[in-house]
Amino acid sequence: MKVMPRTVILLLVLTLTAGLLAGCGPQKTATSGEKPVIKIGYLPITHSLPLVVADARHKSDFNNFRLELVKFGSWPDLTEALNSGQIQGAITMLELALASKAKGIPVEVVLLSHKNGDVLVAAPSIKDVKDLKGKRVAIPHRLSGHNILLYKALQQAGLAYSDVQEVEMAPPEMAAALARGEVAAYVVAEPFGAQAVVAGTGRVLKRAQDIIPGWECCGLVINQQLVRENPAAVQELVGSLVDTGHYIMSDRKTAIEMARPYIPVARETLEQSLQWIDYSDLMPTTEGLARIEQYLKEIPWDGQPGRLLPGGEIKLEELVDDRFARQAILPTPKN
Repeated sequence: MKVMPRTVILLLVLTLTAGLLAGCGPQKTATSGEKPVIKIGYLPITHSLPLVVADARHKSDFNNFRLELVKFGSWPDLTEALNSGQIQGAITMLELALASKAKGIPVEVVLLSHKNGDVLVAAPSIKDVKDLKGKRVAIPHRLSGHNILLYKALQQAGLAYSDVQEVEMAPPEMAAALARGEVAAYVVAEPFGAQAVVAGTGRVLKRAQDIIPGWECCGLVINQQLVRENPAAVQELVGSLVDTGHYIMSDRKTAIEMARPYIPVARETLEQSLQWIDYSDLMPTTEGLARIEQYLKEIPWDGQPGRLLPGGEIKLEELVDDRFARQAILPTPKN
């Protein structure tokens, strides 16, 4: 067997390393002088509405970058793409951002994507949260705000988390599972809760704001390398999302029409969803992340608290970067 010369091995290592590092940063266009392409991931849910409506309104107008949206079908796939550098940012759950930071992934929460906007939906026969005792309840992911909302709703009803059987289920399957009687309730991102309500197969037991006032669930999470290398692009993107949040609140009908190519559900379902969600206050705070971190540590997953978010202390001041949001939030929205 021939042994490769040490110089050849060294060149291969350097080439592979350079390729990996290049993959973590903003994707540049092939032609020198063109604006860099920034890839932002999202799931087709109302929590991503400011991003997709901003894309529809301003895609060709950004001065410092070209925006490329990348749609994902699940939180694990989106998280893997963000953590590995395949995309430079994402609208994602703050719980997943905490878990990534705990693993040493260099990400920052630069903006919320909404407040409230989640609902606990149950079969018509379920009249109160207490009626869920002994029943199956679906959540989209163990590391989700929806799991937290279930935990707190049960606690407020005098039930233990172990009094229900939690089931991790893909959100698009939940409304059908409820209609078939496979679960008694579910808590999930919109528009999946509204689907059962509009169809008449489910009823709202609790809204997120009924369980935890001012509930913060998802945000714009950015790779720190992009923040260092192109802060002007991050500022422009954050500013666009803040402005679009005001736009959605002032003209829901037009925003829904802009969003439907990205979130292909019935107009009536989106209209119902937007009754429960707020896009007007998108400032991220360490206090909000600290509250989420504490709840995740409290939930007795598999019977024991602390299993959902293992690891050492998370420095929230290094995770939350609110300087872009502070600069973007204006006294009055743009026209």
